Amino acid sequence: MMNEREGRDRMTTLASVDLNLLVPLRALLRHRSVTRAAAETGVSQPAMSNTLRRLRRLLEDELLIRVGKSYELTARASSLLEPLEAALRTIDAEIVNSPVFSPADSRRTFTVASSNAAAATVLSGLARKLIAVAPHTSLHVVPLVPSSDQLLGDSGVDLVLLPDPIPTLLPRERLYDEEWVCVVDAENREVGDVLRLDDLVRLPHVVFDMGGIALSAELTLQAVVPDRRVQATVSDFLTIPFLLRGTTMISVLQGRVARLLSAHGMLRILQCPVHLPGLGVDMVWNPRGVKDPACAWLREQLLASV
Repeated sequence: MMNEREGRDRMTTLASVDLNLLVPLRALLRHRSVTRAAAETGVSQPAMSNTLRRLRRLLEDELLIRVGKSYELTARASSLLEPLEAALRTIDAEIVNSPVFSPADSRRTFTVASSNAAAATVLSGLARKLIAVAPHTSLHVVPLVPSSDQLLGDSGVDLVLLPDPIPTLLPRERLYDEEWVCVVDAENREVGDVLRLDDLVRLPHVVFDMGGIALSAELTLQAVVPDRRVQATVSDFLTIPFLLRGTTMISVLQGRVARLLSAHGMLRILQCPVHLPGLGVDMVWNPRGVKDPACAWLREQLLASV
């Protein structure tokens, strides 16, 4: 195995090599003719002859030897042709030209940071899309934390689904807008089909708080019902339906999540008597991914799935 010092020494040697010689070397090895190599690379025959002399000195090999009326490759030259072709293809595809993303062939793992609520409602659609059009890719969902900039640093996260109250200096684009609804346990008989303001005062509340970040809906309720009784506080919206079970407590929940859980008989949705500001959920990504076609494709698929 090459140690660090040997690696530095090789890089120093490589730095002294004129890499512009690689393309004419390829032409010479392919055509075995100075004239045809010159025509392919767009230089004069004397210039290509001079390049061949430089290559012979650099590689300490004749490369082309005359056999009768034509030239043949030396053993060293023959051994260079395949790795040289591979190296130039890599330089062309990975450095010179913009990378291309092929969903059907890719084996990439996409990492998305998301709240459990967003994962339950919108990432399932993305997962179905990946299975259909990018079957060899995989989706890795990691927990959302208040600092999205930290998540997108060196952690390998491609995308963060960030509620709009959480600030970031990174690029963001609106994914979807969410409404708030009031929810109670499906068996709660302390409130009828119409929720009144005095119900908000009378019933105990489950509220959401994520590291001191309170959402606009909670702040609005706090302003309208300053003396409401907070019975429980959670940092994950999907905890709320389980806390409501068998109690008279009330809470606010994103409409998408509420409708999903209501369909399974876990809770009852009620129209809030107080107008609650909506919630925006944005896609946030690191600027390093701006020119990554895979990241751009991921954002397009997520937008199409909501």
